[in-house]
Amino acid sequence: MRIRRSPLIFNNVISTTASCKEDEWHIVARDLRNAVIKNGLYGTGPIIYQVSAIDGSSDEMTYTFYLPVNEKIEMPENDKYRFTERLEMKDGLVFRHADVDDDLEESYQLIRGAAHTSNLVLLEPFYNIYLDVYGGGLIDIYAPILEVRGND
Repeated sequence: MRIRRSPLIFNNVISTTASCKEDEWHIVARDLRNAVIKNGLYGTGPIIYQVSAIDGSSDEMTYTFYLPVNEKIEMPENDKYRFTERLEMKDGLVFRHADVDDDLEESYQLIRGAAHTSNLVLLEPFYNIYLDVYGGGLIDIYAPILEVRGND
């Protein structure tokens, strides 16, 4: 197990947020991909996503997907997609979650434990960076550091 500190920087990022059942998240991701392609763009980096529970709902989650694209775009304000010229976090913890079929929560707990040991306060929900490798996938979990506490 290796948890390391690193910045996170992606340029020209299109994102979307939606609430849905846990087994329907792929529809939101597909819609983002299709919108990018239909507008003459293409992804230049991995799909990044955040997921969080909706208060009071046991079967719905809120998903935010981010996709870096090949160029800066002008996007009129709308309620479905957003454009961010630079998605940047200066410092965070990174952990490689090698088996996408394993529960992410176990890896989240490892990151939280490492942060606690190092007197770090993390910003949740974490960013899950899906990397397509070797005909399969893995996820780098990025946990932004909100604060470094003193050793008082």
